[in-house]
Amino acid sequence: MENTLKLYHRILFLDLRPYRHRDDKQDVYRELLATQNVEHYQFQPARAVSFYMPHTPRTTYYRNLIHHEAISYYNEINLLMAAAQDDTEKRFHVYTALSKEVGEKLRQVAAETERLDYRLEYINPEGNHRLKEIHIAEETYIFQYLKTELIALYLNIQEAFKDYLNEEIKDEAWIYLAYFGEAIPAKPLLKSAETIVLPLKPAKEKKTIEFRPVKDDIRPILLSKADYGIVKNPDRFAAVEEQLVEYDIIDDSYHFIKNKKQSNHTLLAAVYQELIEKNYFRRNIIGSAKKYTENDIRKYLDERYGTDTSQQFRKLTNEQREQAKRKLPWVEKISRLT
Repeated sequence: MENTLKLYHRILFLDLRPYRHRDDKQDVYRELLATQNVEHYQFQPARAVSFYMPHTPRTTYYRNLIHHEAISYYNEINLLMAAAQDDTEKRFHVYTALSKEVGEKLRQVAAETERLDYRLEYINPEGNHRLKEIHIAEETYIFQYLKTELIALYLNIQEAFKDYLNEEIKDEAWIYLAYFGEAIPAKPLLKSAETIVLPLKPAKEKKTIEFRPVKDDIRPILLSKADYGIVKNPDRFAAVEEQLVEYDIIDDSYHFIKNKKQSNHTLLAAVYQELIEKNYFRRNIIGSAKKYTENDIRKYLDERYGTDTSQQFRKLTNEQREQAKRKLPWVEKISRLT
C-alpha cells in the first residue's frame, strides 16, 4: 500500500509540523490553497467529519491536507481489499490498517496533543477557554482536526470491512476512551456521510469490437455551421472519444447511448464544456469575420454523435460539472491546448 499516512507523520513530527511555520505569513497559505490537490471518494464512506470551520488560510490549508489524505487512504484500502486473493489476505490488510497505521497515528496524535496541551476546549467557539494566541489556536485546530479525521477513518474502515475484523467492532466512544481517555465531545464532531457521487466503472471489458477513432466527419453536416476542421488536435480529440466509448456514452459506431440512470446527456454536455474551455476547437470561420460560438460547437458535436444536448448544455451548473468529473475521473485530466 503506497499511502501509509506518511503525510500525517510529517504534520506530527517533521517538516509540516505547524509550530515550525509560525513565521509564515497567511498569504503563503492563500497561494498554496490555489494549487492544492483535491481527492474524491471512489468508495462510499459511512461517517464524515463535522468539525469547526477554519478561520485562517493556514488552518484551511492544513484541514484540506488532512482531509484529502484520509480520502486517499480510504480509497487505497478499498482497492487493496478488492485485489486481495482470499479472506486471509483481507484480514491481514484490515488488521494492518486499523492496528499498525491508523491505530498508530491515533496513539501518536493522542500523545502529542497531551504533551503540547492542544485541548479541544481551546478552540470551541461556544466555550469559555478559547485561546487568544493565534499560533497556538491554529496548531490546536490542526491537531484536533487530524485526531477527528483519524477517528472517522478508523470507523469507516471498520464499517466497510466488518466481516474481516479479528475482534469485535469498536464504536466511537471506545476510540475516544481507549486512545484519548476522553468522552465523546458534547457536540458531536462526526456525522453520517452523505451519499456521494462515485466514479463510473469503464465498460471496456464488454466491448467486442476494437474502437477506431475517426478523425474526420462521420455524418452529413445538417444544422451545424462547423465541420471536423474545428478540431485543433485530432489525436488528442480522438483520445477523448475513446474514453466516451469506454464509459458507454457513445458506442463503437459513434451513436449516443441513452442512459438516464447514468445521466449521459448531462455527462456529454459537461465533456463538451470542458473541451471548449480547454481550447480543443478553432473559433475562426474561414472566409468570414464571424467566429464559431460555443453553441455552434455543441451543435456539431451533437450531430457527430446523433443526439441533442441543447437543454443540458444550456442549463449545466458548476455542481453538475464537478459531479461529471467525479463520475468520469479522466475529464479532470484533460489538459489545455495552446
